[in-house]
Amino acid sequence: MPPYAPKYVRPEDAARNRALMIRRLIWTVVAIPLAFLFFMFSYSDQAPATLRNAVIAFDRSLGFPIIGLLSKVLG
Repeated sequence: MPPYAPKYVRPEDAARNRALMIRRLIWTVVAIPLAFLFFMFSYSDQAPATLRNAVIAFDRSLGFPIIGLLSKVLG
């Protein structure tokens, strides 16, 4: 069995991979709460009727997972 030789990664490639991973992590950390807040606002009485109807139609097409999640989290 040949000895294990780790693959050489250039410092530029390593830096690019780190930056890409950090960018994805930041977008994930920001996007999930923003989506939750958007849907929470969309189901409130303060949202415009067209937005509320569009979100309800979208939720209905998926089988109501969004309102189910919101009702469990918000009680």
